[in-house]
Amino acid sequence: MRYTYGMIFQYIFMTKNNILLTLLPLAWPNMPPIGLGFLQAFLEENGIGADIIDFNHSFYALSGQLLQKQWVVSCNTSLEETIFSLIKENYPDEFDNAIEKMLAYDVIGFSCFKSNLYMTLNIANVLKSKKNNVKLVFGGPEITRQFFKGTGVFREDIFQPADYLIVGEGEIPLLNYLGGKHCKGKVAGFEQLHNLKDLSFPRYNGIDLSSYPKKHAIPLQFSRGCIRRCNFCSERLLYKGFRTRLRKSILDEIAYHKEKNNGEYFIFYDSLINANIKELDLLCEGIIERFGSIHWEAQIAIRNDMEHSVFKKMKQSGCYNLFVGLESASDTTLKNMNKGFSHDDALSFFNALHKENLFFGVSIIVGYPGETEDDFRTTLNFIIQHKDVIPQIAQVNPFTYYDGTNANKTADYKSNPAAMERMEIFVEEIKKNKIRHTNAFLGNLIEKNDRDK
Repeated sequence: MRYTYGMIFQYIFMTKNNILLTLLPLAWPNMPPIGLGFLQAFLEENGIGADIIDFNHSFYALSGQLLQKQWVVSCNTSLEETIFSLIKENYPDEFDNAIEKMLAYDVIGFSCFKSNLYMTLNIANVLKSKKNNVKLVFGGPEITRQFFKGTGVFREDIFQPADYLIVGEGEIPLLNYLGGKHCKGKVAGFEQLHNLKDLSFPRYNGIDLSSYPKKHAIPLQFSRGCIRRCNFCSERLLYKGFRTRLRKSILDEIAYHKEKNNGEYFIFYDSLINANIKELDLLCEGIIERFGSIHWEAQIAIRNDMEHSVFKKMKQSGCYNLFVGLESASDTTLKNMNKGFSHDDALSFFNALHKENLFFGVSIIVGYPGETEDDFRTTLNFIIQHKDVIPQIAQVNPFTYYDGTNANKTADYKSNPAAMERMEIFVEEIKKNKIRHTNAFLGNLIEKNDRDK
């Protein structure tokens, strides 16, 4: 969908890239920022040039091995709070150079996550002190989280330096802001695309994709939104409604990155790759017809309505890894979570994946509100009994509350010692039973300062 806001705006933005989209530390450094890629492509489709500078990646690459190791530790709150001063003190020339690069732009859009909010706010204040008329736009998952946390009112340290705050998707609000159409104050709330049929795919113009740590890896997004309404999940709050891109667009995107960027591994960022089973089936067919197969991975939901033919096509098209949010094997807990499946559904689904030799890992939450000792043991026993079917435990965490969700905040692990105790028991038992697991994701949602206590 093409939007036009007048020849004056078109002329200014087409003749000069005075808009910067950026990601600051700390954030996952392995692949290019897909959100900024979509924004750049959308703006360019509408005649507005925008540059992307991934300062998170550049400072990560500059860092020593020890800091890089800490960089990828999830919920590393101690580093999140010190990364600004650490970079400024240890890399002063590079820090000053980054500030100068940003000051060359008239509008700067920041992609905000919980892990880089502190850094972003500090940089924003530096920029405003040097160039008061620079326009700063904050968007990303953390801005949406803060919106729910404050029930629509932002903290002063976030609200004050921002010229515009985007809650939810960024394409339409950012385009409106650049076109002078932000008539409802400085906060845009869930002004999203009605459909994704005309959404241009990211080309990451100006970014050297070969410089990222995960070589030949390209992030993809086939859909936005989630069909499930798990009570504990904050990801569903990022979008209003579920939409799917055109299959041809995804296939063209894969072809583009295979040719231009030597793309070999394609990682879907969808909440659920099988939210629309028919579209997944047709996508797999398209991959098979056009490429034979590609290496791809995704998150998938446990469903009792998937035909075995879909699993076969997933394998044939090159799926090599799936992340499954099991969370519990207790029917009582699953119902309390509003997961939308049962213990038996999960086992049947895992058997179907196993039959087609599709590798997957499951996520587990212990200490969920209302979980009894029997519920916990049911989950633990399920994992042990079916370790020959379940290839890997991908993630184990005590219940963590997220603002805006329907779960009981008082049951958060910080005030629920039983949740931490159960996680320790769970980890001990899977190690004892030699069940494959990812060490880095055992308790990865526990804030680093809490883990050290």
